[in-house]
Amino acid sequence: MKTTISLLIFFITFSFLTCLFAQEKNTGIFEEEKDGFYKNEILKSLDESNEPEKEKKKSFKLDFTGMDLPKSKDEFTSYWFNDPVSQGRTGTCWCFSTTSFFESEVYRLHKKKVKLSEKYTVYWEYVEKAKRFIKERGNSAFEEGSEANAVPRIWKMFGIVPAEVYTGLMPGQSFDDHKTMHKEMKSYLENVKATYA
Repeated sequence: MKTTISLLIFFITFSFLTCLFAQEKNTGIFEEEKDGFYKNEILKSLDESNEPEKEKKKSFKLDFTGMDLPKSKDEFTSYWFNDPVSQGRTGTCWCFSTTSFFESEVYRLHKKKVKLSEKYTVYWEYVEKAKRFIKERGNSAFEEGSEANAVPRIWKMFGIVPAEVYTGLMPGQSFDDHKTMHKEMKSYLENVKATYA
């Protein structure tokens, strides 16, 4: 028993000292967040730049001074990828990231550059979630989020189209915004649940 306790104390002490000395070289500071792409581009394009100011959070930034770090992205091997696309004000990162992965895979395997419609997949995922919500009498989630495996599942069911065929944007709209649309769809489904459940 004493041997077990001694070993446990040794490992705890060793782990603590390793963490303590590993942190000695690195220093950092807490900085106030700066307005970024979301506020400066997306909210302004949605005419919501007049939203009330939220208290700015502080985040920890590591000081890289004196570290041997890469000086340029040219030091790395690059592979082709489409330019990043903003998901705007939506909870559809699951579709944007997975679609980008598949586009890169098409190029890697077939040397063809394709740009696929994220919103086409998102549209059908909303339809399938609504169907499941009704089928399960309101006992399933109807939210914007999903998972990467939803993309190939939806493609197997409904196919996929090029981005220029289905942008999901209204004329003159620069960024996606599902805030009002999702609220209305969820409200409708909750009403169906309350009426017929």
